[in-house]
Amino acid sequence: MTYPKIDKKVYERTLEDYREMAWGDARCNWCMNQWGWNVKSSKYNEICPEFRNNRFFAYSAMGKFQIIRALLEGDFDYEDSEKLLDICYTCTSCGACEMNCLRLMEKEPLKAAEALKARLIELGIGPLPAHKELLKSVHNYDNPWLQPRSRRGDWAKDLDLKDITKEKCDYLFFAGCSAAFDKKLQHEIKNSMKVLKKAGIRIGILGQKEVCCGSPVIRIGDRKTFFDLVRRNLEQFKKAGVKKILTHCAGCHNVLKHDYAEVPGMPEIDFEVIHISELIADLIKEGKIQFTKQVPMTVTWHDPCHLGRHCGIYEPPRDILKAIPGIRLVEMERIKDQAWCCGAGAGVKTAYPDNAFKTASERIEEAKATGAEALVTTCPFCEQNLREPIERNKEKIKMLDLTDIIEMAL
Repeated sequence: MTYPKIDKKVYERTLEDYREMAWGDARCNWCMNQWGWNVKSSKYNEICPEFRNNRFFAYSAMGKFQIIRALLEGDFDYEDSEKLLDICYTCTSCGACEMNCLRLMEKEPLKAAEALKARLIELGIGPLPAHKELLKSVHNYDNPWLQPRSRRGDWAKDLDLKDITKEKCDYLFFAGCSAAFDKKLQHEIKNSMKVLKKAGIRIGILGQKEVCCGSPVIRIGDRKTFFDLVRRNLEQFKKAGVKKILTHCAGCHNVLKHDYAEVPGMPEIDFEVIHISELIADLIKEGKIQFTKQVPMTVTWHDPCHLGRHCGIYEPPRDILKAIPGIRLVEMERIKDQAWCCGAGAGVKTAYPDNAFKTASERIEEAKATGAEALVTTCPFCEQNLREPIERNKEKIKMLDLTDIIEMAL
């Protein structure tokens, strides 16, 4: 059956807009399992971390469609289940269910699940206490990490980067909250800037004026706060004359590239959003970045959900790795649009750290099975969460950002 396209921007939609999709759920299980011809073993055939961790159908996209249907038809009430908040908020918004459901049934279970979270907040039922602290931090400090605004630009102090509000540059580099404030992650964005400066690219930043992109906020379902962040960011970009935004964080990239355009009543998006891996891959092809050192290492690549499934960026990071002398890339079983999530997204690491750890641990086991010496990615939140089981379990496999290896080769 073909479902009529919902002729509204995503964030104009209410739960009622997903009624037909909920009724038409086929219970086919593709929201929980890898696409058939991708499966290489029974050990790594699943694709939904939420279902894998909880083992009840309610925790799958199929289960949420049934919950939405029952709520809309009055068969079930928001207070009928003490587990309803768990079911809604242990979802990482990885998008694996939607990738497979769109392919087979033309339905959008992820967007429906996020509309359900928005409804919970409207009713005053959600979000969870841990998420309320995150949202309070965003309101008070413009970031989810309880960090003062004055420290946001500290990571760039020794890099001689331009203030884009004062002079024109090729790109605005949107650093994002996680890498800007977490000293263990700052190497990602510092490396990025060093590489691009060597290639002659003029980069500008907003420094302490940068405001959270809103990705964690909208994934939790707080549309009101998200809309405010979108408005403020768009005003800043327009005032600075920004035409090209460069990102490193996968969450920032997805939300700036796709979610901003789905907010009703906002100015037209008149800037391009480019991921650091896309730009560096192009610079390598153009000969503007040339690797001079061998990096004798076997690595495997982790596709961040917001960069891969949500934005379709699979090849540029792999092209970069393949261009580095000495690097041998070996793939895990679940890759690209069937990749296994790191487990941290949509506030899961904040509210359900044990779930996030369990999901990350499975990804580390999958990475180790390839024989790789290092697991490489390009997302601060993925790196933060995947590093935890490596350190806690004293694993030999290394956790690296893509730019770490680029710096080694330069």
